[in-house]
Amino acid sequence: MRCRLVGTRTWLCLTGTPREVTVEAGRTLVVVGPASFELREGNATILAAPLDSGRYVVLRGKQTPIEIQSPSSFRVWLGGDGGVEELDGSTIPLSWREAASTLTELGEGTATVIGEADAGKSTLCTFLANLLIQEGIRVAIVDADIGQTDLGPPTTMAAGEVTEEIVNLSGVCPSERIFIGLTSPGRVKGKVIRSVKRLVDRHAKPGKLVIVNTDGWTTGREAVMYKVQMLDEVQPDIVLGIGTKQDTLDILQAGNRTTLLVAPPDMIKERSQIERRELRTLGYQKYLSGSSLKTFRANGASVRDSLSSQALNLHPLSRPRIETLKDAIVGFLDTDGFLQEIGILKDIVPSTMTFKVWSRIAVPSGQIEIGGVRLNDNGHELGYVE
Repeated sequence: MRCRLVGTRTWLCLTGTPREVTVEAGRTLVVVGPASFELREGNATILAAPLDSGRYVVLRGKQTPIEIQSPSSFRVWLGGDGGVEELDGSTIPLSWREAASTLTELGEGTATVIGEADAGKSTLCTFLANLLIQEGIRVAIVDADIGQTDLGPPTTMAAGEVTEEIVNLSGVCPSERIFIGLTSPGRVKGKVIRSVKRLVDRHAKPGKLVIVNTDGWTTGREAVMYKVQMLDEVQPDIVLGIGTKQDTLDILQAGNRTTLLVAPPDMIKERSQIERRELRTLGYQKYLSGSSLKTFRANGASVRDSLSSQALNLHPLSRPRIETLKDAIVGFLDTDGFLQEIGILKDIVPSTMTFKVWSRIAVPSGQIEIGGVRLNDNGHELGYVE
């Protein structure tokens, strides 16, 4: 094993076969994905969730801070750009614990988390959820980050109740998903805002606290106005801003709201556009696994453009127009408009009023929405629908 020292930090470059890593009490082991690890001996927590001995944790691309309570040993597997860093003390800012105390006093209602991309929003939501359920408070998560959602495939948002302590938001079992059709909210701001409101209303109940994890689009006047409109619609009881960027501060200061500014975690991994795209690919693959080519009749389910919400009449579609729609991501919705499965549109045959989709679903029960992202069968993005 080769190590590189940087001040009080030690970067452990682990590749290939699993390695044993031993850490003293009072330190934090930060594992950066893609990676997997298991606790062999000792006591440790991840974002206030106790880590069981022998539990196997898989990370796609995010970094996970493991706080060590007693001398502990881990078995770690790393892939790609994964790594492990050992730090003194905790990476959790004191302001996060203060935010948890504030939400504990609130007890119920809605808390919305605002911040730029890679500021630590989902990590903060995970930490808060764990501490709140430890206090006996019912917690639901609304994951509205349609580009990097943890509760569903990219292009969607989702919500679910936190029934046990989790090491990341992907540990929440979603009860509702909504198909948006794009990975960025710029062209579908109204639909995103309405969908966030719908999911919040679905879970807002006496004695329950809903935490909303928003997307990272905060830079620029249009983004600030979009976030302010979202807050106006959702009407949260408190808004948590993470980071010190001026646009985040502008969002917090707009309107007469209860707000709390918290610090970003002590260690942040900023992702490149390539890394974000690779993470989305893994997300698509998870929900396309086991797919096959299906043929559906249009009279069995209505077909809509997810971006405009307009019905799509298959009969007059020209072949050039059909070609522009091929490979578009599609969402199969239930009768309440919630997402069941995603798929990839392969062809439309107007003469027989049928369309072919690469998907896992056998029989659509509601309507089908055609999104604005194009994919190949392996979940790699090909660009956007014209």
